[in-house]
Amino acid sequence: MLKTLARFAQHLAGRRPVLALLFALGLVGAAVSLATPLLGKAFIDAVATRGDYAIIPAIAAALVGLALLDLLLAVVSQRLHARLSADVLAALRAMLFARCANGPLEAIEPIRHGDLLTRFGTDLPRIQTLLVDGLLGALQSLLFLAVAAAITFTLSPLLALWSFLGLALALAATTAFRRPMEGRAERVREAMSALSHFLAERLAALRAMRLHRSAEEELQRLTQANARLTHEVVGMQQLDALSSGVPGLLLTLSLAWIYLIGGRLLEAGTISLGTFVAFVLYQGRLFAPAQGLLGLVRNLQTARVSIDRVVELLDDEAMAATAAITPPAAQPTPAARSQQAANVAAPVPAIECEGVDFAYPGKPALLRGLGLVMQPGERVALAGASGAGKSTLVQLLFGLRTPAAGRVRVEGQPAGRAGEALGYAGAEPFLMHASVEENLRYGNPGARRDALERAVRLAEADAFIDALPQGMATLIGGRGLALSDGQRQRLGLARLFLRDPRILVLDEAFSALDLQTEERVRAKLWQAFAGRSVIIISHRAVGLDEFDRVLVLRDGRLEAAAPGEARQRPAAAAR
Repeated sequence: MLKTLARFAQHLAGRRPVLALLFALGLVGAAVSLATPLLGKAFIDAVATRGDYAIIPAIAAALVGLALLDLLLAVVSQRLHARLSADVLAALRAMLFARCANGPLEAIEPIRHGDLLTRFGTDLPRIQTLLVDGLLGALQSLLFLAVAAAITFTLSPLLALWSFLGLALALAATTAFRRPMEGRAERVREAMSALSHFLAERLAALRAMRLHRSAEEELQRLTQANARLTHEVVGMQQLDALSSGVPGLLLTLSLAWIYLIGGRLLEAGTISLGTFVAFVLYQGRLFAPAQGLLGLVRNLQTARVSIDRVVELLDDEAMAATAAITPPAAQPTPAARSQQAANVAAPVPAIECEGVDFAYPGKPALLRGLGLVMQPGERVALAGASGAGKSTLVQLLFGLRTPAAGRVRVEGQPAGRAGEALGYAGAEPFLMHASVEENLRYGNPGARRDALERAVRLAEADAFIDALPQGMATLIGGRGLALSDGQRQRLGLARLFLRDPRILVLDEAFSALDLQTEERVRAKLWQAFAGRSVIIISHRAVGLDEFDRVLVLRDGRLEAAAPGEARQRPAAAAR
């Protein structure tokens, strides 16, 4: 596990000066703590043994000075520690978010949102604690114990041996709880993930709950999820109490045994009273670093689950597996090379799919040798039965998925590298709990105001936006649920128009619009984006005469629609 944890240590690389400063402050703090018992020994030896009372003010002043220095060190260290912890946690979150945003969809999409949220909210903070507190705490505790061992052996070798024997037993007892703690921590994580997923999913569907009158049913599910989490957390707390209490008991028994042995040494005159008091004070000082090391071991035990859950997302095996089944980009056929030689001035196709095969894991092939060449400025309507692969084809165009065979190119570039060439609008546009303007600018925050207003007019969204309480500044709620389906789709269309891409892809983007509104939006689309390449996926057979080609996706291949076929296709032939 330590080897696995080391892969996260890169987030400490640029923070070595702060780590070094914190470590140095910890050493000074340890020195202050170690000096205090020596003052107690000096007091007892001077007063009880020699009757020297004149030294008392100096000892008292030294104690006050050490206390003030300890306070200053604590304030400075805490500030540096808080900032370092926050920076490391932010870096870890950015790393995991980037992986979710750019990693293979087939590896990330099956994970429930609640599971992803708990990785950000629970697992990453545990890893950050291990990286910062574990590293610094372990080094400081070990150094403290080493210095304390040297001092205590100087005071009394026999008592020091018994003291560190008790520490070794406490560490062994903590290690014995490793497997139970890991198992219980994993069950707690699973219960937390289930509850988090339930809340994320249900709170995003409040309207559906009312429509289906399922509030009582969902409340029962919430009660069951809460009960499961409560059971696991209570069990975890009990086990944690034992895993910390048993080692603590052994340390206390060790101290009690030292009192017995020390009493006999005092009685025999082997050690002085001041030496024994100093040793007992040092024994008390040993409790904090010892408990720190024991706590680190317990944290490693419970954090193993967190580390494994985060590594599951960061692991490159899924990416490697995908790359392993993806052959090199297909080379042009001899006929294609001949054509290129004969016509070197031919325009680069807007979209080119050649021999594309694709299948989802564990399912039959969805696309089989699919081919498509779409010229710049061409308008293509795409139809097909539900599940035929229309939306999957769109994902291939945007590079969200990788074909098992063949190649997909956009303006001559591999899919996913076409930059600003492609723009997308779908049936359910992504809308945030933010203002209308913020949602329109999503992915294009630097757009000019006049371009924004133009896009809104093109999408026939200006009238309803003007009617909102604060117009463009109106908050539309999570997922835009404050708006109707048609209004949300028009915001999605406006966002596409604002991006002003060279190739527009509309995947059921008109499905919630009435026919008159769709007709007006299409007319504005053709006028405003004349000469642009457009793919429209729709199950509504309207405006087909406006397209250069009408294609049907059937049995994994694209075919030209037979005369009247697209118009006769039933409305159920959605994606």
